[in-house]
Amino acid sequence: MSSQLPTPDEASVLVRLALDLYESSLIAYATSIFSGDESRARDVVQDTLLKLYLADPDRIRENLRPWLYAVCRNRAFDVLRKENRMVLADDDTMDWLDQWQPETDEDASRDELLEHIWTASEQLPPNQRECIRLKFQHDLSYKEISTVTGLSSTNVGFLIHTGIKRLRKLISKTITENLSS
Repeated sequence: MSSQLPTPDEASVLVRLALDLYESSLIAYATSIFSGDESRARDVVQDTLLKLYLADPDRIRENLRPWLYAVCRNRAFDVLRKENRMVLADDDTMDWLDQWQPETDEDASRDELLEHIWTASEQLPPNQRECIRLKFQHDLSYKEISTVTGLSSTNVGFLIHTGIKRLRKLISKTITENLSS
């Protein structure tokens, strides 16, 4: 953090931009870390935006999205550590599936496939679930996910690749079992 506070105009503009572009995504992400507790997630996002206001805008402006996700994630884990409840991801739901809305021309088979993906994703290791969520729900690049999680971009790519591969196997197995029953 800079020794000088930014001018209110610079900081306010950056916070307003973050609110407009990322607030709902950050709340959804933090909610998944808190196993569905949106109230705690909103508190963490508010803390994140306060840190943004106090940070040096020149240092953050170019990497705003990954910076926000990293601060939000770290703050959420701080809260969990304080409560002695370390939870990496929600085991009961995948926010990106909850928020998905079918288009009118999509049929029931797509809904069924998404239900299989939802069920199968619960069986993935937490780090794979988190990387997949950040990639496909929040549309972060590997580099941005790396910044958020502290993992290398190569590791992020590996986790996503192996997670998707595992999901394919799990979904295929589930579909085969359903067809034979």
